[in-house]
Amino acid sequence: MGAGVDNQDLRERLRWIVGLRWIGILGVFVATHVVRELNSLSFSMIPVYAILGVASLYNLFFGWTLRFPGHETKKIAVAQIFLDQVTLALAIYFSGGCDSPFIYFFIFHIVISGILLPWGYTLVFAVLAVFFPFTVMGLKHYGILPHYGIFKNEPMIFTDLTVVGSYGTAFITTIFLTAYFVTYLSRRLHDKNEEIRRLYALSERLRSSIRIGEVISIIERELCGFTGISKSCYMPLDRTRRILTVSSPEKELNIPLLDRNSFTESLLKGAPMAVDYRTIASDYEKEALDLIGARKVLLLPVLAASLSPCYKYFQCSDTKCSAYGKEAGKCWQGSGSHCRGRIFRNNIEKLDGCLSCELFTPVGLYVLNLAGEYTPFEKVDMDACMRLLDAAGLAVSNALLYEKTLGLSKIDGLTGLKNHREFKEAFGAECLRAKRYQRGLGMMMLDVDYFKSYNDTHGHPQGDVLLKKLAELIRENLKDTDIVARYGGEEFAVLMLETTKRQAVDVAERLRHMVEWCKFPKEETQPGGKITVSVGVSGYPDDGADAETLIEAADVALYQAKKTGRNRVVAAGDK
Repeated sequence: MGAGVDNQDLRERLRWIVGLRWIGILGVFVATHVVRELNSLSFSMIPVYAILGVASLYNLFFGWTLRFPGHETKKIAVAQIFLDQVTLALAIYFSGGCDSPFIYFFIFHIVISGILLPWGYTLVFAVLAVFFPFTVMGLKHYGILPHYGIFKNEPMIFTDLTVVGSYGTAFITTIFLTAYFVTYLSRRLHDKNEEIRRLYALSERLRSSIRIGEVISIIERELCGFTGISKSCYMPLDRTRRILTVSSPEKELNIPLLDRNSFTESLLKGAPMAVDYRTIASDYEKEALDLIGARKVLLLPVLAASLSPCYKYFQCSDTKCSAYGKEAGKCWQGSGSHCRGRIFRNNIEKLDGCLSCELFTPVGLYVLNLAGEYTPFEKVDMDACMRLLDAAGLAVSNALLYEKTLGLSKIDGLTGLKNHREFKEAFGAECLRAKRYQRGLGMMMLDVDYFKSYNDTHGHPQGDVLLKKLAELIRENLKDTDIVARYGGEEFAVLMLETTKRQAVDVAERLRHMVEWCKFPKEETQPGGKITVSVGVSGYPDDGADAETLIEAADVALYQAKKTGRNRVVAAGDK
């Protein structure tokens, strides 16, 4: 419905109007008799009974029709208001023409139309509200309709043109101003109701969603439904790389946060922005709009919930901070900003400090594509959209927290490598992929030689330092695609993708030499005065077709390396 009334709500309102019409019919019936008796008037009640009878008949019909959900409620509303206006025109004909009190009931029906129906219907009924009474009085005045009424001395029409003009202008102005204001207010009320409904629907859907991808998709659907915009995209923020990413099937564009443009400004300021292709000044803006295929877009930042300003959280006392004293202020939103009481030396350091801060709430940007070059930005209520996003901020925070917790459950807390369980899951998936595409897999198990002796001599804290340094060394000397894990205690596991067993042995040998060559703290107390590792290697398809078999083969080879003197690489199957 143009007025924003759904079928069920409209049906309830029409039932209310049917009841109100019964009250009006009864009121007119009683009032007419009371006036007649109190003033000792003698006029015929037949026209009154006829009009009230007609109104009663169609009111009964509509009351009966509304009991059945199959009927289209908008048509019933239009028919009711139209018949009411026809009935009012008859009432004016019989009850005094220009002086008839029923002429003002047209205003009441314009109000009803504005509440129930789209503005176009209200305009039509406003025209009819002027047409019906003026037509009836004009036809009576010129004798086309007989001059008959319940009052014998009623004026057919005022003979003074000044009076006619004044009455007519006042009536017409009142009708159309009423139509305008009631449709305007009804539309505003509808927008607020729609916003509340969307907020409720959003909260209900987000209640069962905990993954950030699902949360972002739900919010995007609600935004598109609320604004009526069918085309949109989401630009996630990559904190590690300091970029916003916009993608298409053919290409991906990375926008650095250090570049000043509408996309980065909207994200960092947490404010919606409009971007028009004809007025853009940044190359990144042009590339992004070309990639999206849009001429005009609205940028809506996605922010996690923030419970307090950063200066309160960190108990800052330096009033030079641009965020200081601002309830919604954040230090990253101003140039020369402080963070935890100090000024960063350059923009990169400042930005890195903000991106690593637990109070940095920006997550990404929604880009709403306004189809058509001349579509006005005012079409979208950006404040309402931001209220919708604010309501979803807590869900975004919870999803990010869940993602962080999930990530921690997959990572070894000491070394930052994958843990035992996550490694085995990844290994199983990679084995299936290797079978499907007929590619090799290399697997190695590394164990620190005489680690118990090192621990007993220097204590567990120093042993942890050694493991962390060793994990760093392993990670830095392997490919980014290789999967490294702390398999348990002082044992590490490495899975090398698209690598033959022979290549895996070469990598293991190089890594063993690197460990032997590297300087470790307090290594002089170890046998041989060095920290060394023993390595067992297996490979797919030579030593097995699944993760369990390959791990077992590498473990047996590792045991063989330790048994035969340590500080060596042994491949599965070697004697």
